[in-house]
Amino acid sequence: MKYLGITFDEEKHTYDDFGLRIKSINIGFPSVKESKIDIPGADGYLDMTDYFGTRYEDRKITIECDIEDRSYYGWAGRMSQLSNYLHGKKRKIVLDWDNGFYYLGRGTCEYEKKNRAFSLVTLKFECDPYKYELTATDEDWLWDPFDFEEGVIKEYGNQNVDGTLVLTVIGSPMPVVPRITVSSDMQVEFEGERFDLKAGENYLPDIEIKDGEHVMTFTGHGIVTVSYRGGSL
Repeated sequence: MKYLGITFDEEKHTYDDFGLRIKSINIGFPSVKESKIDIPGADGYLDMTDYFGTRYEDRKITIECDIEDRSYYGWAGRMSQLSNYLHGKKRKIVLDWDNGFYYLGRGTCEYEKKNRAFSLVTLKFECDPYKYELTATDEDWLWDPFDFEEGVIKEYGNQNVDGTLVLTVIGSPMPVVPRITVSSDMQVEFEGERFDLKAGENYLPDIEIKDGEHVMTFTGHGIVTVSYRGGSL
């Protein structure tokens, strides 16, 4: 019988490699980083939380599992095997039922031997606030995890610019500054502003891709790649 589980770093699976069967999982939502300024002589505070865009604290994920080990003899070794791989380590976490994204977090392991046949295992992770899209915009698209109902293909690698290229890029709920790599000097216009691009990799903080569609107009001659990885809560 195949059990749903979690893949770590695209190499280890909770059930296939460790025999863990998930009993429950809690994916907490990150708290908002609030920014408030006390105004002398006035009631309340000036809330600046949204001034630079909403920012979040880390999020916590707790996974409760059991494992059928059937004896006390192999239990300690099996738990050491799992701890050596996960405890204190930062891992890429992909859920079987949400495999178009991954979480990135550091794990801890807790164990309880309930009886001769079964053990309880609790995995806890402190993760970045957003889950990340599995495929970046300059990587080969993965069709297996693609959501054909709501997914959007974002492939912005090796675009040819012969005079002018109008490129519509699609953002995600996680704002991100893209890496723009060009084969020769050129310019890009974004939201009414024009920026110079030097041959090689360019990182311009004023070009921020947010949720929705954005138009980037490149002027020059050569090849351009717009690389970023979106994310969602």
